[in-house]
Formats: sequence, C-alpha cells, structure tokens
Amino acid sequence: MTLCDGPLGVPLLRSKDVLPLAGLRFRLSCIPPTTTHHAKRIVRLGRFSRLADKPELVGAKQTLEALLLPFQPASPVPGPVALTVHWTWPWLKGHSKRDRALGLKLHTSKPDLTNVMKTLEDRLVRLRFIEDDRSVARLSLTKHWGDVPGIAIEIVSLA
Repeated sequence: MTLCDGPLGVPLLRSKDVLPLAGLRFRLSCIPPTTTHHAKRIVRLGRFSRLADKPELVGAKQTLEALLLPFQPASPVPGPVALTVHWTWPWLKGHSKRDRALGLKLHTSKPDLTNVMKTLEDRLVRLRFIEDDRSVARLSLTKHWGDVPGIAIEIVSLA
C-alpha cells in the first residue's frame, strides 16, 4: 500500500487503496436533547461546594443511554477513531414551506453543537463504544432542521 502526502503533510491513501476498517454506523430516532454539558448547578455540602448536573442534563444523559444501549458493541472500536455525528431537530412552526421543501436546513441557533456533543461523547465512552474520548482523532459534526429528527452516528477505527 502506498501513501501520498495530503494537505498539511498528512499522509493519505490513494483512492485505489482499500482498508478494511472496523466500525459502527447507526441512527437514533428521537428528538435530540437541547441540554448541553454545561447545565450544572452549585450544591453546598456544609462548608464546601461542588458542581452537580441539573435535572434536565440528568434526563438527557439517561435518554441518550437508553437510545444507545441497543447498539452497544461487544467491545469498543479499537485505536484512534473517526467520529461522525449528524444531529437533526424537527422543524419549528416558524419555518417556511420553502425551507421545509429543502428537506434539511442548517441549524445555526442554540444549542451549541460542541457542548451537546460532549454529553453524547461521554455516553459513548461510558457504554464502551469507544475506549476513551482521547481516542477520537477525527471529528465531524453537523446540525440541521429536518423532516426526520434524530442522531446519526458513525464510528470508524483509523488503526
């Protein structure tokens, strides 16, 4: 197998080279949670304080775990991984028929995609889809408004 240099000196495979990559691909049919990883509150314990999850974040974590459980692999995807996640929220009443006719429209309002992703990534680690969030070497995220709400997830081993 031969490698050639891509942008920024990153080695790339030529299109004719095929690697058998281990991985998972699945879709969670749900209305994605809008609560981010930053939904915390301060809890006083005597003279000390600590951060705790707000009830809506606890609910979002439980929902994600329940949706991910049927797809849980026997063992985590090994080595460095590429993680691709497409979030689709249902159309709002304010969206025009012209927007809806497009099928998908980029979602540029709250919630912040990276903060929502942190909650999902932690659930993927907890349920052993990936070994650790440090093993994510490539991350691709998109968020849309669309007809079919849900979260599409692809995890591919880069090893």
